[in-house]
Amino acid sequence: MGLLDLFLPERCAACDALSGGAPGLCTSCALSLYPLGAACPVCGEPGERAERCRRCAATPPPFYRLDAPYRYGGELATALCRLKYGGAQSAGRFELARPLGALLAPALAVLLTPALGVLLTPGLAAGKPDLLVPVPLHPARLRARGFSQAHALCAAARATLGAHAPPLAAVLERHRATSAQAGLNRAGRARNVNGAFAVAPRAVPRIAGRAVLLIDDVVTTGATAAACATALLAAGAARVSVLALARAEA
Repeated sequence: MGLLDLFLPERCAACDALSGGAPGLCTSCALSLYPLGAACPVCGEPGERAERCRRCAATPPPFYRLDAPYRYGGELATALCRLKYGGAQSAGRFELARPLGALLAPALAVLLTPALGVLLTPGLAAGKPDLLVPVPLHPARLRARGFSQAHALCAAARATLGAHAPPLAAVLERHRATSAQAGLNRAGRARNVNGAFAVAPRAVPRIAGRAVLLIDDVVTTGATAAACATALLAAGAARVSVLALARAEA
């Protein structure tokens, strides 16, 4: 146990109870965690079998694959809402990124260990990512929340894994404010974020030829992930994969 754990013991991201050493959620809240289970190996949409869905077979997304360890719901949904809106005046609660990042870390570790990834997720190509890139917020939303939840989750998960994790690179910019995705259908979500992201010109040399792992908190239809992947590939990324903490129903 480190000094930080002595003076700031880990608390549940959903209810603030002492977590008892478990990552992310206390024992009671963790009962509502629902693993993603069988899903399309490309877009991560849940299904009866872990096989490519008809949508990805007909129109593959720009990203290589999308993974999420959990379905969005239960106390995990509560925790993620508290992370983004649970502070004063509906600002975020940055301190909750630490326990939620610890909950994301095992899935990140699998993707950073190619042999283990192939064993646990058949079809996963060998080769770990060169960069971890969080999905950015628009500057106005960043000011209101006080931090980027994807960046905070990525940093916390990476810190849990230690020095062997790839660098975190905040190379994406959200240069167009978009309306909330909630309430929009699949096509509406895609239109809403189309062209909203770009790689900062100064960051293009960091992207060229690199395998990128895009990090977000929640994925629903994958529209935001696709828009980010399109921008990263346009800047020269060799491949873009996606990891989110939770996958919501589309």
